[in-house]
Amino acid sequence: MPTVSVPKPTNEQPSPQTTESLKATLMNQTSGVLTLVKSASALTWVQPPPGTIAAGQSGQFTSPGDFSNAANGYVVYQATNGATFTLQWAIPSVGKNSITWQADGGLSAQESGSLDGWNVSAAWFIS
Repeated sequence: MPTVSVPKPTNEQPSPQTTESLKATLMNQTSGVLTLVKSASALTWVQPPPGTIAAGQSGQFTSPGDFSNAANGYVVYQATNGATFTLQWAIPSVGKNSITWQADGGLSAQESGSLDGWNVSAAWFIS
């Protein structure tokens, strides 16, 4: 299970104008549908995770935060064979970002993108 803890840039300081968010793209490289089985975001989703991601397609979601409330939450997707992909995140105003993903039951996942800063945008390729 990859766990990434990324410090904030040192040339920028948090402020009330700083926003925290995760914009995630999940690329389904399996031969079947990935179905959302659980999800949560500390604040109301800007863009909720899709209920299904068809084979060869991608799905996006955005979890917001603000200076007082870290962007944090999780999603769990299940493949047709029961295998799962789980992504959890916490992007606070101050301190390190924590992003963890796990693929079980024969799935694998690779991340692409920058996981530092306050507004994180990354993709996970699930196969």
